[in-house]
Amino acid sequence: MLKAAKVYQSGMVLQRGKPLVFRGTCRPGEWVEVTLGTASARAEADAEGNWRVALPPHEADTGLTVVLATEEERVELTDVAVGEVWIAAGQSNMEFWLRYEKHRAEEQEELPLLRFYDVPKLSYPGQERDFDYSRVGCWRRAEGKERDYFSAVGYYFQKEIAGELDVPVGILGCNWGGTPCCAWMNRATVERVGPRWIEAERESFRGIDPEDYRRKMACRPDNATGDPFHNPFNEFMLPGTPSPEKVRSFCAAHAVVSELASLPLPQNVPGALWERMVKTIAPFPVRGVLWYQGESDDIGDRTGLYARMLAGLVADWRGLWGEQLPFLVVQLPGWESWMEYRNTGFWDVRACQQAACEADPDLYLCSIADVGEREDIHPKDKRTVGERLALLALGHVYGRDILCDPPSLEGAVRRGNLIRLTFRNAGSGLSIQGNALEALTATAPDGPLVPAVRVDGTALELTLPREAGSVRVDFARTAWYRVNLYNSAGLPALPFSVTL
Repeated sequence: MLKAAKVYQSGMVLQRGKPLVFRGTCRPGEWVEVTLGTASARAEADAEGNWRVALPPHEADTGLTVVLATEEERVELTDVAVGEVWIAAGQSNMEFWLRYEKHRAEEQEELPLLRFYDVPKLSYPGQERDFDYSRVGCWRRAEGKERDYFSAVGYYFQKEIAGELDVPVGILGCNWGGTPCCAWMNRATVERVGPRWIEAERESFRGIDPEDYRRKMACRPDNATGDPFHNPFNEFMLPGTPSPEKVRSFCAAHAVVSELASLPLPQNVPGALWERMVKTIAPFPVRGVLWYQGESDDIGDRTGLYARMLAGLVADWRGLWGEQLPFLVVQLPGWESWMEYRNTGFWDVRACQQAACEADPDLYLCSIADVGEREDIHPKDKRTVGERLALLALGHVYGRDILCDPPSLEGAVRRGNLIRLTFRNAGSGLSIQGNALEALTATAPDGPLVPAVRVDGTALELTLPREAGSVRVDFARTAWYRVNLYNSAGLPALPFSVTL
């Protein structure tokens, strides 16, 4: 039976200006022809019935029909658009649905050329047969209630891109809350760059029978990931920030059966989501990847591995798509506590994100250091995140001559009690919003200092209140902070530490 891979559906958006790769299945040995407008190409299915066809690049367009045909069958995919396509990937802050976003009520305009495909959340063999997935794995338009299913970050990103480029924009949402980086990578890569994740997995599965584990996963309620709005946790936690008392009451009422709760989560297994989610959409042509993840990599001796893990993940995805895809990486904002969780190492994850982006010319860092929430790991303002990612894309991917990068420390000089910190990406100058600079501390060997701070163009000048030996200056290096130092594009500064 002739089928296209699930992501190829009526209503989809295809990437303009790149070869259009289609794949699917049919009877082994059959020839499949794919036609779009006046372009067509053929390929023979292999012994397993898999086929792959590439058409030449197509310019932006709408209202198209893609025809798949064998000698005996014909499939038409209608209402196809060609424009810009991005993957929005990561964990809960990228997954965070527009339904719950702070500015959702303002989004009333029907935008049929913004479309979203949510990759079904699958992590173990047969999960799609254990639960109902009829509400996901489909292309949606930004119209009415369908808009609620969009990744909020992805929605605001694509709205900006569509407005600037005047083309249809599609988002492939490939995300799962609470998942570590290792789940989104080739397992062999994890073994090479982050073996402690493999060791931790082996320890967590010690003594567990694989067949028994598989049977129990089919009975675990939180593995029913086919409709996010029937998940009571999402409906309780995501619209706002409930009090600790309400959280405790909710958790007590919705506790998973203890035997199941003690079992490792299948979506956290190294390589699990790479195999069952990422591979299902490759090599659907895309422009690049929006990546917002890292909260679940704040784990003891594994936190410092994140730079290598992220670099490994990027290489894996680029290899799967066969091109040097740009990645726009959201740096984790300040946060202190949420439910029973405490921020114990996000500053190290942030440093790793920054290091990975500095080492790769096609990784770009997005600062949202001014929109974190002290007692909620899920900031509700996703519009700022999406718009800043769009700014990065317009500058680095689409070639606009704009300031799109956050200010970052370039140099530090001390002369007596005066410290001068200079910044790259400051534009026409830095500014402090508010009465005083926040998120900065200065520490001498004999205790903390409170310097006088002033902006001098693209630099900060700190005047120490007294004589001191070596002084360590930290910026945004605590669990909670809110940065109020901006460049002329309104982008908040990146964290840094320096000793002088």
